[in-house]
Amino acid sequence: MNFLESEGKDHLEKFANAMAWLKVHPGGKLVIPPGVYEVTESRARAVFSDMLSGKYGDNPQDVMFRPDFPYTRVLDFYGQEGTRLIADGVTLLLDGFFEPVSLRHCKNISVRGLIIDYKRKPYSHGYIESVSGDELAVRFTADMPDGFPFPRYAVCDSHTGLFRYYPFGIKQWRKLKGNTFAVQIDRDPEIYAGAELYVWHSYHSRPAVCIQNSEGITLRNVVIHAQPGMGVVGHLSHDIVLDGVSVVPSAGERMSTNTDATHFSSCYGKLTLQNCVFEGHGDDAVNVHNYDHAFVPLDGNCYRLTCLATDGTHTQAVDLPSVGDEMQLITRGTLDKGEKFIVTAAQANADGSCDVTFERPLPAGAEEKYYLENATACPEFVFSHCRVRNHFARSVLIKTRRALVEKNIFEHSDLTAVVIAAEENWGEGTSSEHVKVCGNVFLECGTRGNVPCAVAVYTGSREATGKQHKKVVVKDNIVLCSKGQRPFAFANVQEVVVENNLIVGE
Repeated sequence: MNFLESEGKDHLEKFANAMAWLKVHPGGKLVIPPGVYEVTESRARAVFSDMLSGKYGDNPQDVMFRPDFPYTRVLDFYGQEGTRLIADGVTLLLDGFFEPVSLRHCKNISVRGLIIDYKRKPYSHGYIESVSGDELAVRFTADMPDGFPFPRYAVCDSHTGLFRYYPFGIKQWRKLKGNTFAVQIDRDPEIYAGAELYVWHSYHSRPAVCIQNSEGITLRNVVIHAQPGMGVVGHLSHDIVLDGVSVVPSAGERMSTNTDATHFSSCYGKLTLQNCVFEGHGDDAVNVHNYDHAFVPLDGNCYRLTCLATDGTHTQAVDLPSVGDEMQLITRGTLDKGEKFIVTAAQANADGSCDVTFERPLPAGAEEKYYLENATACPEFVFSHCRVRNHFARSVLIKTRRALVEKNIFEHSDLTAVVIAAEENWGEGTSSEHVKVCGNVFLECGTRGNVPCAVAVYTGSREATGKQHKKVVVKDNIVLCSKGQRPFAFANVQEVVVENNLIVGE
């Protein structure tokens, strides 16, 4: 179906009509002619304006990143099956805060060629014009209201385009004139001199592409230039492929998404990212994990589970196991694995918890000693022939089993490029097994943090003493190290093979 005849402004209603047609025509194809399609909506504009003006406080995530917060979807594929979207050369230019692509309760959907960008970026860019004592004079390139939020910022080298420094929020700033502000600093002036400043006004909001409770989703040659949250998020979904997906800044910019380029939680089957490019994102390039849950007994074999993730799931939906899933006891503090229990019934609650019935009762007093995690929601993971550069945090964060990271280029990752970890502090499991990191190139990765290296295996828990991870192979990689960096770091792991890696540098 060729539904949209021409490019231009205010296409939200036309996109809604196209989605409605596809819903009643399973297996349909939507072809959008190349062009720039501006999309706006009063509520989406109001959210952006209220956020930027300080109405949501110093950290707007606390208000915006909630299940009941209103937001607007653009391409909503809810309940569709077999749909193909052909959008080669198509740019969605968004005015406001949106969830551009929503894939919920879908099956066998493919999206090709779409470009997602924002008319006013969800961050602000400025030039540091002078440094005096502990203050910067920063001239922003867009109009800035007096009370704009400043929860996170980054310092970027104007000549190399590489980020120099990535701290959390600035507490004091004042307007000088126009769009020039005096900003208090917390490090040596040379870090800031002659550089550029990027300010995130929020951490999390809705993702650019939301995949939830879906199966057989393929994104091919999709480009995400900006999003006031993550790029692609998958949750409780089966078999996802990202082929040739790019989360990269638009021309003349350094930043792309405010947080992770991609993030997948409690998924099933196989997750494949190949031929992708990730650059300028505000956190990990990809994170694959399930969740830890606290629990209390109800009646019989029924227990109420509460997800430990501080801000809830990244789709803001309940992390609900499926009937037949195996949930496993995880010892608090050590993250040691215990018995598994099969789910026979599961019901989501409005408060984000869920009531789960098992085939047999858990041990008496288990709620005081253990968490529960879904051992079935651990997809096979392939990350291949991708490039990740100039971003914050980790490149690939693995908390699953049967993972392959091969033939990628990692360049100037702020923290360790490939991390195999279970992280109790985030409420994210699990320890990993059968992970191969082979044939990659690491160029000056891990320049910040407690473990400055290319590849690290550890358990982020209070009392980890055992060997939670198993069967890790690090082979045939090239690692260029800067001063103070190590190529690899291993802890809490057994059966490690490290061979035929070329290490260059100090």
